[in-house]
Amino acid sequence: MPQSSSQFDIVIENPQGSYKSFETEGDPLWQDYPLKGVTYPVDYGFIRGYQSEDGHDLDVFRGTGNLNGHIRIWRCDVPIETKFALSVTNNEWAEIKNAFAPVIKESVLFESDDELKSELEKFRKVDQNGSD
Repeated sequence: MPQSSSQFDIVIENPQGSYKSFETEGDPLWQDYPLKGVTYPVDYGFIRGYQSEDGHDLDVFRGTGNLNGHIRIWRCDVPIETKFALSVTNNEWAEIKNAFAPVIKESVLFESDDELKSELEKFRKVDQNGSD
C-alpha cells in the first residue's frame, strides 16, 4: 500500500485554491524571478521534522490520490529547492508542475514507497546531538 500523507506531521500553510505572491516590493533579488506568484492546486505546507535546502522546513503539496514525488525548483536565494508531493492524483501532479513550470528543474514521481522513504530521509532534521 502506498505511503499516505497522513503518515507524516504536515502543517498546511496555504490551502488549495489560495494565492501566494513571490514578489517582494523593492527587493531587486526577486525582480527578474519568472514566477511572480502561484495559486495552489492542492494543500501546501511543510513536513515537520524535515529540512529543505534553504534551511527551512521541507515544503510539501498534499493531494487526494496515491502518487508521491517531488519537484526541484530554482530560486534566487538558493540554487535548488526540493518540494515533495504526497498523495496526489495524476491530475493534481500535472497542475503542480504547470503552476511551477517556469522554475522547475526536475520533476519525479516515485515508483515505490521505498524510493519515497529514501528521498525523504535525505531531508530528516538532526539535532545538535546527532539524533532525530
